[in-house]
Parts: sequence; structure tokens; C-alpha cells
Amino acid sequence: MNVTTIIVASIVILLLVALIRTRSRSSSIDVDFDRATEADLHALLAAGRKIDAIKVYRRLHRVDLKAAKEAVDRMAATFPPMPQG
Repeated sequence: MNVTTIIVASIVILLLVALIRTRSRSSSIDVDFDRATEADLHALLAAGRKIDAIKVYRRLHRVDLKAAKEAVDRMAATFPPMPQG
């Protein structure tokens, strides 16, 4: 192995660690469903937590499950897709 290979491998490892940390932080949003706000709703959607977003939407807007799911689906369509992996 030459020095260039070692440097490139180190950079790739550092980038992977940074990606893993970012993903774990974004999905570990703690929400008090009784005190949730629209900002919490958007944070949940950005983190890909649609079911929790539906729960928050129902509490905020006092709608049934179907209406909340439809509204959250429409909102989720405006967010960029979550990376798979």
C-alpha cells in the first residue's frame, strides 16, 4: 500500500463515520406528543418518521387518522427523499 491509498481510505472512513453520526442524530428526535408543535412535525418528517408525524398532526389539528395521514403524505412529498442504507 502506498501513502495515497492510505490517505484515500482514511478520508472514506471519516466520511462514513460522519454520515452515520448525522443519520443517527436526525432520527433520534425526542417529541413530547402532548406539547408538540408544527416545528416538531416538520422535524419528524425531515427525519423520515412519518408515523410519529401523523400522531403529532392529529393532536395539532384534531382530525381523524385518515385525514392526518393524507395531510402528512402531502407534506412529506415536499421533503427530499431520505437516503437509503
